[in-house]
Amino acid sequence: MDFNITAEEEALVFHVASLLQSGLSPTDDDLVEELGDEVRPLLQSLVDKGWLVIDKERELTLSVIARAAVSSRKDVEGP
Repeated sequence: MDFNITAEEEALVFHVASLLQSGLSPTDDDLVEELGDEVRPLLQSLVDKGWLVIDKERELTLSVIARAAVSSRKDVEGP
């Protein structure tokens, strides 16, 4: 896993985490529709770095380590 991510990638990780927490199961196409085509390379980078996982239905989820990082960061930032 590559722990070096850009601010844009970090924002996208937190966006995906928020969607998942809301009970949604976003796909890459859902995020492209919502955020634009420029998000596709960010998604691929996060998959390559081990932050996002794509299941067989193309739904995105956070990796175990990404979930821990998001949880830890939320604890620091507060509600």
